[in-house]
Amino acid sequence: MKKLVVLILVLVGVVFVAKVVVEKRYESALDDAIAFTRGFVEIRYDDIEIGFDSIAINGLSVTPYGRDESVSAASITAKSSDRMFPVKGLKVFENGNFPETFEVDVRQFSAPIEILESDGSDGSYFDFLPKGEECRSFASSFNYAKAGYSRIDADMRVAFDFSDVYNSVVRLEQFDQTSSMTVEWIFNASEVERVFTRQSDQLPIDNITVTYELEPAAAERFVAQCAKVFSVTPEVYLEKVVGSAKYSQNSFGADLGPEMRAALVKFMQGGSQFSLTSKPGPQLKKFEQLQFYKAKDILRWMNLTVFLDGEKIPLTASVLADGRDSENDGKNSAAQQSKPQYFSASASKASSYIGRWVRIKRSNERKSLEGELTGIDERNRLMVEMYRHGGLMTLTVGVDEVEQFQVLSK
Repeated sequence: MKKLVVLILVLVGVVFVAKVVVEKRYESALDDAIAFTRGFVEIRYDDIEIGFDSIAINGLSVTPYGRDESVSAASITAKSSDRMFPVKGLKVFENGNFPETFEVDVRQFSAPIEILESDGSDGSYFDFLPKGEECRSFASSFNYAKAGYSRIDADMRVAFDFSDVYNSVVRLEQFDQTSSMTVEWIFNASEVERVFTRQSDQLPIDNITVTYELEPAAAERFVAQCAKVFSVTPEVYLEKVVGSAKYSQNSFGADLGPEMRAALVKFMQGGSQFSLTSKPGPQLKKFEQLQFYKAKDILRWMNLTVFLDGEKIPLTASVLADGRDSENDGKNSAAQQSKPQYFSASASKASSYIGRWVRIKRSNERKSLEGELTGIDERNRLMVEMYRHGGLMTLTVGVDEVEQFQVLSK
């Protein structure tokens, strides 16, 4: 029995010594990093705490030089499913071997509004907006400083789940005195390295969900502040501004319809949960081409689903309609979709359009092919990269097979 007790004490002693050694190693590394920032900010912390699967920095405070107030956090904890994480550190991510789970948890984060949102003039976040644009869109309706908030106090968490590499999940959560927000991405982690090494220009994101809830007391402040901008009552601001087609246009790039406008009005009163899910189409995964698309097309290809308090909000076809049709014949084009614009070109000169999105109609084929023209092979066949069955594949089309060759306009 005595030997067992001695053995247990020895093991406890070994674990304690190892813990102290690892903690000292991280403290030394953090102190070295802090030394590099001394000309810009003053950083202080209480201690570093090592768990069996976690590393925590406690009592962190960051004060930019020239300012009196600091950004602080009671604790920042990184945790991994890899039990050797405290010893390995970021090496757990080496060679693309992600741990099954990894998360960073920030508790009691606190920061003055002027540090988080100042554009460098007088501490007002929206001073950079052109005059007259404040409170005319969803994003510009939340001016914390002018609504009377001096600090943001929040808990935040970022969690990664790589247990299914083809359906990996990143989840961001933030809870502060004004609102709660979660953002969740589902993506193919096996493709991330190819994107960073530029072997692929396809964003590997399959699904994005944003959930947002505004506290009623905070909503009252934000709406009252925006009502002052227009010199109207809060009720009039909600009805005439937030409930207008122009507000929707400014917020999303297109008017999403009366049901969405009504949902925004209800949400801005606080206490309602707003949820938006996007399943990006293949066009949006070509991130280098996004700059060439119109807002209406981007919205259509986002494949949006919107809920307010669990009830699905129908998005009427103003987001899908081609506005030129309604201008030409005055008809309601709600059922028509905004189509990307192509121009015809000669297949024999296809080499001039490598890297562009093309549409090819083949002889004796009813359906056209759409995808990126990635090259021309040694047999003078066009190589078109496209999505099929949930993945990428390259099809080849002989120039002599092409009945019509079209290129997406920039």
